[in-house]
Amino acid sequence: MVVTYASPPAPPLQRFIKRYCLREIDTAGADLLKPLFADDNSILALSLTDTPVWYHTPTASRLVDLRDRHLFGLQTAFNGYQVFNGKYKLLCIEFNANGFFSLFHVPMTYVRNNLWRFDDVVGQDFFYLSEQLYGMQDFSEIVSLMDIFFMQAFTRTKAPGKYTAQIAWAYRQLVGNYATEVRSLAGMVNMSLRNFEQQFTAQIGMTPVLLKRIKRFHGAVALKAQNPDQSWTSIAYDCNYFDQMHLIKDFKVFSSMSPKTFFRQMPPPRERVVLVG
Repeated sequence: MVVTYASPPAPPLQRFIKRYCLREIDTAGADLLKPLFADDNSILALSLTDTPVWYHTPTASRLVDLRDRHLFGLQTAFNGYQVFNGKYKLLCIEFNANGFFSLFHVPMTYVRNNLWRFDDVVGQDFFYLSEQLYGMQDFSEIVSLMDIFFMQAFTRTKAPGKYTAQIAWAYRQLVGNYATEVRSLAGMVNMSLRNFEQQFTAQIGMTPVLLKRIKRFHGAVALKAQNPDQSWTSIAYDCNYFDQMHLIKDFKVFSSMSPKTFFRQMPPPRERVVLVG
C-alpha cells in the first residue's frame, strides 16, 4: 500500500517545481517493483527512514540508501527497476520540465539515465537540510523547509537562463500535440532549428523528437488504462502512430516489453493520494 501526501511549492517556485510528495510505503513483506520506464521527469528523492532500495539496471544491481539524497534523472529508454521491500517514508521533489535546469543551470543531459547524489550535482547545501528533515513527521513543516531551501536557490539565480521561457513554452506545445512540427515550433520562438534543438536538449534532457515519442508512449499507456477493451490498433492510430508495429517498437524501447506483456506484468500498486495545501 502506498499513501502519498502532495503539496504545491510556494507560488514563486511553481514554474520550477511541480509538487512535493511524501510517500509512505508498506510492502507487507513482499517485493514492490517500480520499473524505470522512459520518462522526462526528474525527481529528487530523500528517504526519511533507513530501509534501502535495490536498484537493478540492465548492466548491474546495487543496494541504494536513499538517505544519501538521490536525484533520479529523466530516462530516455528503459533503465531497469527499483525494488522496495519493507516500510519507507520517501520525500520526493518533482521538477517541472526545465525547472531543475532553470534553478541550478545544470544541463539535463548530465543527469539523464542515471542516479546521482544530489550533492554531487549542485553542491553540499542540501546535506544540511537533509539532516533537519530526517525523522520529521509533520508534512507541512517539511514543505516549509523545502520552500526555504529552494527559494534560496532561486534568489541565487541572478538571471533566468537564456531561452528558458521559450523552451518551457515549446515543451508545453509538444506535450499538448504529438503532431507539432519541430521546425515550425523553432520559428514560433524566433530560433534557428539548430539552436532550438541544442537549447531544448540541454534544458529538457532530450531532443524534441524523442520527447514527442516518449509522451506518445505514455499517452498510449494512459489510453489503454482508461479503455481496457480498446484494441491496440485503434490506440496506435489515436496516438498518431503509423500502425500497430510502430507502437510495439516504441513499447519495447521505452518499457522493454510488448504492450500486452506490459499490462499483464505491471499492474500499478494501490495508492491513496492526500492533497495538502
